[in-house]
Amino acid sequence: MKPLSSQIADLQRELENLEELHRKADEEWRAVDVEYVKLKRLREELYAHKRDLACEIEWRARELAALQEAMRDARATA
Repeated sequence: MKPLSSQIADLQRELENLEELHRKADEEWRAVDVEYVKLKRLREELYAHKRDLACEIEWRARELAALQEAMRDARATA
C-alpha cells in the first residue's frame, strides 16, 4: 500500500488534470457557442435574401407575363 502522502499527491495531480480538462471543455463549449450564434445569424440573413429573391422573381415573372400579353394584344390589333 502506498504511503498516505503519495496517495494525496496522486489525487492532487488527478484533480489538477481534471480541472484542466474541465477548463478546456469550457473553452471549447464557448467557441462552439460563438460559432453557433454566427451560423444562426448567417442562416437568418440567407433566409431574408432568399425571401427577397423569391419576391423579385415573382415580380419579374408578372412583369414578363404583362409584356407578353401586351405583345399578343398588339399583334391581334395589327
